[in-house]
Amino acid sequence: MKITLPPLFDLEWTLGFLAARTVASLESLDDGTYRRSIRRDGVPVVVEIHPIRDGAALEVRAAPDLPSPELRRIVNRMFDLEAELPAFQAMAEEDPVLRDLVQKRPGIRLPQLIDPFEGICRAILGQQVSVTAASTMVDRLVRLLGEPAPDLGSTFFLSFPLPVTVAAAGPEALLQTGLTRAKANALHTIAGAAADGRIDFEKLRCGTAEACHAALVALPGIGPWTASYVRMRTLGDRDAFPATDLGVVKALRALLPQGDRLTIEEIVSLGESWRPWRGYATLHLWNSLAP
Repeated sequence: MKITLPPLFDLEWTLGFLAARTVASLESLDDGTYRRSIRRDGVPVVVEIHPIRDGAALEVRAAPDLPSPELRRIVNRMFDLEAELPAFQAMAEEDPVLRDLVQKRPGIRLPQLIDPFEGICRAILGQQVSVTAASTMVDRLVRLLGEPAPDLGSTFFLSFPLPVTVAAAGPEALLQTGLTRAKANALHTIAGAAADGRIDFEKLRCGTAEACHAALVALPGIGPWTASYVRMRTLGDRDAFPATDLGVVKALRALLPQGDRLTIEEIVSLGESWRPWRGYATLHLWNSLAP
């Protein structure tokens, strides 16, 4: 099926964002074509997304086939195609910090992970390590516990393990991926809670931001940064703001006259003026650090 992209969609930036975080056992990005495994109702599916018409549209297919409306919903969420970017741009135009950043890449949108359990695991594995190191650990986890996904063309992927699989493996098995014991224990506990329904990701997605954040930080191994990242990348919260994120701090200290004297409290206060688009502000701050 074909999906026409909104006028404000930065395909080049999106592909670069995905390329930097590619997990080889789950996804690939070759010649502009993005493929990855997901789960629909627990069943592994591989989705292929190929830009056409000079990047004005996407050709999308799945194996096994999915109904067109469902496939469209997946892609809309994956690239946040329904975000009303003009509203964000109008806010940014009046903001001295964001104005120039947004003008440089006005079509940046919030890339999201479809599987919330994958998202929370990737957030935990990404704590205090580089993007590359996090992708390596996610890859090891998938190769250890994932199951084969359908073969789409010449590409073979695994699917991200189900919560029940991670819970059954136990923390000792998870240590094989190179995790610290604290992260292994956190993943195991969260997998058990997701498997037995104590964590309801859809309820978190539909509830208030405050309730969602409180529920996430109550989980083992989840602090404010991780909770904000999960809300952004997995639950689609465009206003989530990881104020302590190293990239956010580094970008703002480079942009503001306070420099290294800028405090986290000041960053939190600054972010108040970016509501309800603090997640999008975060993306542009990250992008300001790109060479």
